[in-house]
Amino acid sequence: MTDQEIVENLIANDVCTIRDFFFVRCRGALMYIGQYYCPNLQMPEELIGEFYEFLSSDDWHKLRIFKYTCSLNSYITIIASRYFQHKRNKELLSLDEDFYFAQKLQAERSTDHFFMDDLNRIVKKMQPFDRFLVERILIDGEKPGDILDEAKVFIENDVTLDTKAKTDAQFSGYIYTRYNRIRKGLQKQMLVMGYGK
Repeated sequence: MTDQEIVENLIANDVCTIRDFFFVRCRGALMYIGQYYCPNLQMPEELIGEFYEFLSSDDWHKLRIFKYTCSLNSYITIIASRYFQHKRNKELLSLDEDFYFAQKLQAERSTDHFFMDDLNRIVKKMQPFDRFLVERILIDGEKPGDILDEAKVFIENDVTLDTKAKTDAQFSGYIYTRYNRIRKGLQKQMLVMGYGK
């Protein structure tokens, strides 16, 4: 398959091409780049899944503007390097903010008896699967990779959920990305309620 055919299939959201391109053809390069810039932060499959989500955003905008002046592999390597470098820099900048936020929440938890009530109220309003992720990862302190089997069973029993994941690597990426969004949303809601300010 030529680079142009691969790009056309990716833009058309062809499942086989997506799987083969991200999790076979580019797997080694994406794992190396992701772990180089973000060591020990995520499992390799999660990094690849996250990059797939980034590249497919805005209806595959970054692929639509590809001019074929270099190979597709080179183009993807450049985009991945910039993406993960930006991610690392952003996470380094937010470490102080996250630490400060956690300290404030901890202090408020010990002084404000309404904190846990407010937190539980937000969590109870979440979709069942999101609530499961928050309880197991945020509250129980488990890593996303540790709960994959339970998450699969949960999704198999809930007809409203469809991860579109065809492999364990894609499923792992989906879990990590979904949990990250939930955590950020929870943090925003707690800030709106006055916690962590």
